[in-house]
Order: sequence, then structure tokens, then C-alpha cells
Amino acid sequence: MGNSKQPDLPPDTVVVRPRKPVPLIIGAAFVSFASTLLGIGGGALVVPLLATWGGTRLKRSVATSLALIAVVVTVGLVVQVWRAPEDILWGEAGLIVAGAFVGAPIGRWLLKIIPRAVFRYVLAVFLILVAIRMIGLVPNATHLVGDSPDIGLPATWIFAFVVGFIAGLSSTLFGIGGGIVIVPALTIGYSELAEHFNIARATSLAAIVPISVWGTFLHARKGNVEFKLIPMLLPLSLVFAVGGVIAAYWLHAEYLTVVFAVVLAVMAVKLVMEARSIAKEDKAKRV
Repeated sequence: MGNSKQPDLPPDTVVVRPRKPVPLIIGAAFVSFASTLLGIGGGALVVPLLATWGGTRLKRSVATSLALIAVVVTVGLVVQVWRAPEDILWGEAGLIVAGAFVGAPIGRWLLKIIPRAVFRYVLAVFLILVAIRMIGLVPNATHLVGDSPDIGLPATWIFAFVVGFIAGLSSTLFGIGGGIVIVPALTIGYSELAEHFNIARATSLAAIVPISVWGTFLHARKGNVEFKLIPMLLPLSLVFAVGGVIAAYWLHAEYLTVVFAVVLAVMAVKLVMEARSIAKEDKAKRV
């Protein structure tokens, strides 16, 4: 008789069978569309899809969503270069990436010493204020840095680096994509980018690509990425990612700004819910 015993798997290996593959594929595709349409990473939106419909553990959901988004935004950037390369501020994007690489490890350090719930409440309030500003409910608000970015000015260097630093910090502190910080920061920092949303969106895409690729590499090195799910999710997601870039030039900037403001509000609600859950956990531990 043949030996029917299954081969031993490493203790950290989990065989993943998606609970609801069709909703998972469609959900990932729509997140990919939003990622390239708005210039956000979208990983924070993919994580609950993978955890709920994909049947993956939280850490692996985070890592797998980052791997998916890394490919999605890379394709989105290629389409952006083909469609309107002049909208990408390459110098500013490079400075944002440098700031993010500095901010990410500091965020990991802060996680160990500062209450997690407090951080989330503060960021939630900030996102709501930014959303209000982006949809024009604060009419007297003006640019913070200047009319338009100028890579030859020290103020542009400092501002872009600080934006990247905060994006990297928030990605490790709150698990949200850098684009949630980068896009509104650019539109608030410069009046020209407030009027031309696609420049902020395209520059954010250029910055997110190396950040997400680096994060994927770090997770893959630790074996956290469920690579078996990627081929199932990728085809439709890439189609929608291409569509997101193209649709960005069909829609008026005012519509894109409002949609982004809604995304910020949703993320703020998500952060508040997380903060309340963390506060309850901490209280239960003290009892």
C-alpha cells in the first residue's frame, strides 16, 4: 500500500484556499483602479479583502497586499509615462522616497514607546481636516510652500523630504499607504498642484513604486507573502490599474479631488475604529 501521509510542511507554512475567490478578485481589481486613479497605494484596502475573503492571516494579508500593489502601481506608472510623462515631478518624487526610507524605521521605533490608539485618533482628525480642505470647505486656505514646486529651491527639497518622512512614518505606524499622505500634502503645499490634481497623483505614483517594491522585498525575505494568490488576483487588477490612469484624464480635477476626500474620510473612520479596538484590548489587559 502506498504511503498516504502528507509531506511535512514548515511550521510557518499555511496552505491558503480563498474562501470567496470571485469577490476577492473583483475587490482587488477595484482597489487597483482606485490606486492608479488617485495615486494611492491601496494596500490598506486590500488587506481586509485578503483577510475576509482570502482566508489569510493579518501579517500575510499585509505582505501579500503590498506585493500586489507593488506590481499594480508599477504598471500604472508605466502607463502614466506613456500617457503624460510631463505630469511626473521626478525630482520631488525622489526626495519623497528618500524621506519615506528614513521615516519608516523611525515609525517602527515609535510603535514600541507611544500608545497606538492616540496616534490613530490624531491622524484621523488630520485626515478629516485635509478632506475638508480638499473639497473646498475652507475657501481661504492657501498654499503652504509656493505656487509650484521648484527643485532648485531649498524649500522644495525640505518640503518633499518631510512629506516622504511623514508618509514612511504613517505607513509603519498605521499601516496606510504613503499616497494617502503624499497626494493631499502636495495639493496643500502648492496652489498649482491643487488646481492640477493629476500632477500630484502622478508624482505620488512615481514615489510609491520604489517604496512598495522595497516593502515587498522585506516581507518576502521573511516569507510573509502568499505568492500563490498573486497570479489569481493580478490579471484583472492590472486591467483596472491601466483603466485608472486613463480615467484620471477623463475626469475633471474637481471630481478626483472630491473622490480623494471621500477616501480620506473612510480611512479616518477606519483609524478611529482601530483606535477604539486597541483601547478596549489595552483596557482588558489591565483588568
